[in-house]
Amino acid sequence: MKLRLLPLLCLAALCAMAGIIWAQKSVPLATLPFSPGRLAGPTLYVSGQVPRTADGKDVRDSVEAETRQVMDNLNRVLKQNGYGIDDVVNVTVYLKDISDYAEMNKVYASYFKNGFPARATVGGVEIVFGFRVEISCVAYRNGK
Repeated sequence: MKLRLLPLLCLAALCAMAGIIWAQKSVPLATLPFSPGRLAGPTLYVSGQVPRTADGKDVRDSVEAETRQVMDNLNRVLKQNGYGIDDVVNVTVYLKDISDYAEMNKVYASYFKNGFPARATVGGVEIVFGFRVEISCVAYRNGK
């Protein structure tokens, strides 16, 4: 009985591994099961933005270029929902390699002219589609 189950278990393991490989292929953001931004009262939660342009082109030139595209994407989602960068109160930055912290930080800081939001940075993580930078944020505005 156990010998009969072995081929099925091997097949299931192969299918699971293939699923992981398939899941890593680039797919249009519109087909993923999340919203780029979700408004909850005066608070806007912006999903993790990756360095992909609005027309679907991946930006992979450097950590600087990826960070700039991600920040532009955050700004676009904020603006679409009636918010601006000054409304951001909390940010989470994910870096594939924490040694990219200084390069990311230089670009990130250039977007905030009126003070910085609270922030956490996590390094050494696998980011979707093989990107090096992903950023999510929370924006809040009284009376919104």
